[in-house]
Amino acid sequence: MSTLLLYVLLLSNPDSGQSSSIPLKCELLHSADTYWFYKEQLVFQSDQFIILQNFKGRTVTQVDMKTGELIRTTYIGEPYDPKYQILLGKCFNVEHTLKMWQLDDVPYDN
Repeated sequence: MSTLLLYVLLLSNPDSGQSSSIPLKCELLHSADTYWFYKEQLVFQSDQFIILQNFKGRTVTQVDMKTGELIRTTYIGEPYDPKYQILLGKCFNVEHTLKMWQLDDVPYDN
């Protein structure tokens, strides 16, 4: 319930610094972890897949448009010993979410 409340508050408060768009919700396959991605993280889109990034590109997520399968790669390097982490998961309503993100770019008539 508290997650739903936070979600509603983020969507209803344009001054929160977040996009007013709905987030793309993804879950990992072998854990209960959930990731939410936002329009500002989208760096590439094609008919086959999208690429999202955060942490200045240290984490890159590729999502297959047809299956919703997610591959998340994280590189933790300088000043630490270089290490890679690869996680697999599934995203939900990818096409719908991207259409909503595109609607955000449509200017409103006054």
